[in-house]
Amino acid sequence: MDSNFTEWLSLLGRWAHIIFGIAWIGSSFFFNWLDIHFKPPQSQKKGVTGELFLVHGGGYYEIQKKLFGSEKTPGILHWFKWEAAWTLISGYFLLGTIYYSTSGHYLIDADVSSLTHGQAVLLSITTLILSWFIYDGIWRLFGQKKLLPFLLTFFLVLGASSFFINNLSGRAAYIHIGIMLATWMVLNVWVHIIPAQKKMLQQAEDGGPVDHSLGKHGAKRSKQNNYFTLPVIFTMISNHHPQTYGHELLLPILLLLILLGVLIRHYFNIRHNAEKKKVWILITIACLIPTLIFLTAPSSNEEPSKGTIKPEASKVKNQGTNPNLNSTLITNKAPIEKLKSKTLFNIHGTVELKGLTPPPKEIQLPKKCKSSKGEIIYDSRILVQKGKLQNVIVWVLKGHEQIDVPPPPQKPFELDQKACLYKPRVAAIRAGQPVTFINSDSFFHNVKTKTNLNKSFNIAMPKKNSRITKVFNKEEIVVKAKCSVHPWMKASIAVFKHPFFTMTSTDGSFKISGLPEGNYTIRSWHEVYGTLDQKVSLPQEKGELMTFSYKGK
Repeated sequence: MDSNFTEWLSLLGRWAHIIFGIAWIGSSFFFNWLDIHFKPPQSQKKGVTGELFLVHGGGYYEIQKKLFGSEKTPGILHWFKWEAAWTLISGYFLLGTIYYSTSGHYLIDADVSSLTHGQAVLLSITTLILSWFIYDGIWRLFGQKKLLPFLLTFFLVLGASSFFINNLSGRAAYIHIGIMLATWMVLNVWVHIIPAQKKMLQQAEDGGPVDHSLGKHGAKRSKQNNYFTLPVIFTMISNHHPQTYGHELLLPILLLLILLGVLIRHYFNIRHNAEKKKVWILITIACLIPTLIFLTAPSSNEEPSKGTIKPEASKVKNQGTNPNLNSTLITNKAPIEKLKSKTLFNIHGTVELKGLTPPPKEIQLPKKCKSSKGEIIYDSRILVQKGKLQNVIVWVLKGHEQIDVPPPPQKPFELDQKACLYKPRVAAIRAGQPVTFINSDSFFHNVKTKTNLNKSFNIAMPKKNSRITKVFNKEEIVVKAKCSVHPWMKASIAVFKHPFFTMTSTDGSFKISGLPEGNYTIRSWHEVYGTLDQKVSLPQEKGELMTFSYKGK
């Protein structure tokens, strides 16, 4: 299918979804406002329980609220139901086009679960359907209780949120909570509210007694819908804010945002009631907002030091894209004049993959990510050429501790987000060396790092040529970087406190330069196959090559 057509389909689908949502939620807000502001009629009028006078758009309106059965029903009667139905239909259309039909790119995160595309879609549909029956059952069975159904509904939302977060990508999990709540809202309208109103209307037209308990039941479901509206609106826009669904604490952040939406709605529902206390609501809202900001602030396991290296602003600003990023990795040599030893040696070797070599795995990227039609993109985690393994980091693990080393380079290492992939996927840098993250795509990315020793961050890269420079000050192997918006985009960054490291080239070879005579432990690391260690003494007899052998899985 033509990418321009699919983009327009997505645009029109989103636009329609927003239009229907505004109509539905707008009517919910309006009628809820009416119910709050109705006053007893100034004069006795048959069947009238409240009246209200409004001015809008140059018109003067007199609105009366009547009970069914008080008098003959007028011939013109408008039902507010299709706004809800079309909001849900358009929402499921977007769920299908964005999350189901893209080979699970946005639906699945391999760091979260090992679900296949089909399994994730089945889990999504089944859980959404099942959640309605559980929610509806709670209110059918315990609806007359004061607190119990609210607690059970909260635990249902908590359980569903945890389930989605532990099985889908963070972005998909948030969207699924929103569409789950929206499903409940729409079915409340079509299963409870509208049928109750129709039954009361039929009783009134038949001239018999009208069961007004049906109206109270419908009003209760309508009130629940009113409180769900703001949490649903948040989840609709959440994909633009990866500091929420891309955070390690995405579950408590989601629950706090749902609570914030409910409290805001509650405040507007009761603020005109002088008898009900509203101060506690405003205080809670005022506390929740800074709490959310604090929770999403970058976490750090390190103390800031005076020696923290910050790249000069002018250098970072004028730094162009490095045409050969891998060359930076392979030529990290320690300057000879910085070492105490007069005689320096090199370590040469290769990294091989024995056994079955996995076939190249094609990545089904969205069409907007491909630079040309028909382009095939393969998974770059395992790159093998004639049995030799690429993208392996090799470094001196032990034996280098007493060697004087130069300070880290001041020139930033560049890690690019291009065509929805990190380039390079695997990188190695010095601790204290600036790293510039770049967005070379014309659409939204973000950079989220997962660290144990360094300062983590989660930063939006909203437009083409966005740049952000960070420094990792402590040795850590490895720092994980990903894009939460596009969860297949991942990179691994090894951070070393010394310069005795390198990466294998396309033929699996590596070279570590500038080591004095001594005994060393050399370690190799691969993203899929893990680590291997070997010991070596310098100088090597007859210049022997080291060989690290991984076994294919």
